Amino acid sequence: MSVVFGKPDVPQHWLLDANVLFSEWTRWLVVTLAKRHQATLYWTPQIENECYRNLVRLGRLHPDDAVAQRAALPQLMDAVVLPQAHQPYLVDVRSVDEKDRHVAASALALKHHVQAPVAILTWNLKDFPRKPLLKLGLVRFSPDELCLESLKKQGDALSCLVQTVAEMNSALLIHRPIYPTVYQVKAAPLPTDLDEWLAFLARNKMHRTAKVLYKEN
Repeated sequence: MSVVFGKPDVPQHWLLDANVLFSEWTRWLVVTLAKRHQATLYWTPQIENECYRNLVRLGRLHPDDAVAQRAALPQLMDAVVLPQAHQPYLVDVRSVDEKDRHVAASALALKHHVQAPVAILTWNLKDFPRKPLLKLGLVRFSPDELCLESLKKQGDALSCLVQTVAEMNSALLIHRPIYPTVYQVKAAPLPTDLDEWLAFLARNKMHRTAKVLYKEN
């Protein structure tokens, strides 16, 4: 007889994949959601390396600004950079895509340390199979799924989005780029009305959140 896994509660410990840290917007959305859930954010040096290597490689961030931002980010996000202790757990997460296995193994190491379930936040859901991870006490969410879970309990999607903008702007006041890249200079302003938000959320793969926002307004 097969075991049916129900939808688990959102854990209090969230490990961020590099593709979540990569986006300035997603980064501060996660901070907003963590405050609402009283959750703690984590990542590892390997995840951090992957994120900032790609930000620089793709011209999203100047190398000098990357060094400064990387040093400041854990404090700004009230996050914990874990020791790189995933190796003993790799064998337990063989169901995860090889390139992402270190993320799942790090989440499992954290789960054993805190003795509580851990959420993996990633955009690459297909690389993190749900059922095998649930058996290990790991729950994977995309930022869109996590936002939806938050809105089910607290509602008011627009308030959540506005709070995210405030978090993002507050961080920029503290650590504004010294060497803005072409990408940063040409970046479109954040939305200010409903239609702009709906288009923005669609571009950023936040389709479920967009549906909630549309229904509420």
